[in-house]
Amino acid sequence: MTILTEHSLEFAREHIYKYYDSDFFPKSIEFEALWHQWDDVKKELMSKNVTKLWVTPPRAMTIAKPKGGFRVVHQLEPIDAIIYTALACHIAMAIEAARMPVDSNIACSYRLSIADGSFFSGGAGWTDFGTKTEELATNHTHILVTDITDFYNQIYLHRLNNAIESADPQLKPVADDIETFLSTLNSKASQGVPVGPAASIVMSEAVLIDVDLFLRDQGMAHTRYVDDIRVFSNSPRELYKVLERLTLYLYENHRLTLSTEKTFVMEAGEFVQTYLHNNYAEEKTNLLETLEVFNPYTNEFEEIEVEIEEVEPQHGQLLAAIEKIINYEHLDLGLARSVIRTARRNSLPSIAKHLLQNFEFFVPAVNDVALYLNEVTDTELSNELRPVVEELIASSALDSQLVRFWMEWYVAQQPEFMKSPKIHSFVFGGANVENQALAAITTKNVAWVRNHKTIVYNLGGWSRRAVLNASRVLPSDERNNWLKLFMGNSPVILDRWVAKWVLETA
Repeated sequence: MTILTEHSLEFAREHIYKYYDSDFFPKSIEFEALWHQWDDVKKELMSKNVTKLWVTPPRAMTIAKPKGGFRVVHQLEPIDAIIYTALACHIAMAIEAARMPVDSNIACSYRLSIADGSFFSGGAGWTDFGTKTEELATNHTHILVTDITDFYNQIYLHRLNNAIESADPQLKPVADDIETFLSTLNSKASQGVPVGPAASIVMSEAVLIDVDLFLRDQGMAHTRYVDDIRVFSNSPRELYKVLERLTLYLYENHRLTLSTEKTFVMEAGEFVQTYLHNNYAEEKTNLLETLEVFNPYTNEFEEIEVEIEEVEPQHGQLLAAIEKIINYEHLDLGLARSVIRTARRNSLPSIAKHLLQNFEFFVPAVNDVALYLNEVTDTELSNELRPVVEELIASSALDSQLVRFWMEWYVAQQPEFMKSPKIHSFVFGGANVENQALAAITTKNVAWVRNHKTIVYNLGGWSRRAVLNASRVLPSDERNNWLKLFMGNSPVILDRWVAKWVLETA
């Protein structure tokens, strides 16, 4: 039976504060309330076994993939995000110790090293994966390439439990509690870890430890990046035999399947030339070498992150990079993220209009686009972008729930945008109370807050807490009396913490 430790909770706080709770959603305002009264939060979370803590299924939305289709992504309730991150911290180093040695470059992805709020202080490991691939391709004539279908959503929770126990038998009670926690998140379903939190990367690497052992025991060299597996041999016949055995092993032991579309055997040299050193890959590397690349701390599983020395980016370089990206047949998500995050970190507005004018193309990176725009938009840029935004909000690109969510979140915080009747109607005429609450704060819309005060107990958790936060715009007596009354009536501890935070900081 697991009691969360102060160390793991402090790590969870630092991790979420520095990075994110989900890679696909805006960071929740509730975290500010939790940090404001952190000692009380820790006391509550350390007061009982993890299985006795209240857990709520996360919200799920879809995000477009660059080459078509959608991926389901998640955001945990704020307290659940802290619990999940703390649990991952608790097992991370035992998982790392059970993995293939770092210097073998077999398990290349996300080597675990707990430091400064990061699970992956050494980076994402994509470069090591490419280097090892080229090394093995030099020494072997053929390569088997394959990956696991819908990996995160198909992870069998009892096998995750077994993997944690195998890494360290003393972690069996924690493993049981992690299985129970994730099953509760899944509404009692026995498969799937949430897509978005970094803690899920720790869980996924735990599950794949025995897969690396199985492949090693086949007597062939291999390297792996998350669920992307490359096996090498001088005999295509032997690679097909390994593929058959691997398919059966994954099914019998994990109920996982390999992607037919992404599985093939080919000459190793041809693979390197076609996939690693083609004109597109070379151009991409050269392009990234002109930019300051954001630390590859991301829950992106498939795209390339290139690590380079920092240089000072120029407006012209960013514009050139964006224009090249737009000309590709499909969005290169890793490259787009690197360019957008570089512009965001350096507060460079030069690519803002390009992103909005080509918004539909950049939809798979909508989270990075919105975060960047929110960072660089001031009064002058708002006036320049307003016609583009007014046109965009009527487009089919915003038919997706998550895309609309992000766009509402962005414009709701911009006073100049909210003066536009079209944009005002877009936000307040939508269904998302959270973003309407942000807009109510931006526009000091007392009427909206008063109207939602009367129905606050009928709202869901995210919406309810958003209304509490928006009460900042009310006259102090009205706000304080209502918040005190709410705190006395609400049975939900997170709601009370949010109300107390607003009461003390408004």
